[in-house]
Amino acid sequence: EEVPNSVAPYSNLWVKLAEGFTFNVPDNDRIAKQRNYYLRHPKYLQQVSKRAEPFLYLIVKQIEDQKLPLELVLLPIVESTFNPFAYSQSSASGLWQFMPATGRRFNLKQNWWYDGRRDVYASTHAALSYMKILHKYLGKDWLHAFAAYNSGEGRVLNAVRKNQRRGKPTDYWHLSLPKETENYVPKLLALVDF
Repeated sequence: EEVPNSVAPYSNLWVKLAEGFTFNVPDNDRIAKQRNYYLRHPKYLQQVSKRAEPFLYLIVKQIEDQKLPLELVLLPIVESTFNPFAYSQSSASGLWQFMPATGRRFNLKQNWWYDGRRDVYASTHAALSYMKILHKYLGKDWLHAFAAYNSGEGRVLNAVRKNQRRGKPTDYWHLSLPKETENYVPKLLALVDF
């Protein structure tokens, strides 16, 4: 029996993902720069792919259950290189790099014994919930949502409003955002198009 859009029939989830990606990836210098980085560092993607293996099925399943774009599975590559114990200088932690306050906002408990930001199942559920909120809040624009995941919804909304006031385009590519965020979405889209 054929099971449409199911994880089970695939022996390699990366193949399923590549077939299921639907985002249109523009051809621009920012994405080309990131794609070229990945092409020059094939061992990096091999290592990340191997590190992702234990978590991939769980993440894909949650994404499908919530009817979200499969491209979301690539966010932990950009966020943490699929390291559930990643910890940033700004105190972000886990696969999805939740800040302490954002983690608490999405019910990720943090105490001496347990940090829900490092719990792959709990943090994936929280990250997907957060992405749904960002997507809705930012006019159902996934690129705005990805940018907001990196630098905050207020910052992206302010950039959109600033461009609106000036009569400029409000798509992601025309927003004035921090350098890290300007590189963040192209990194993700280069992976989609890789």
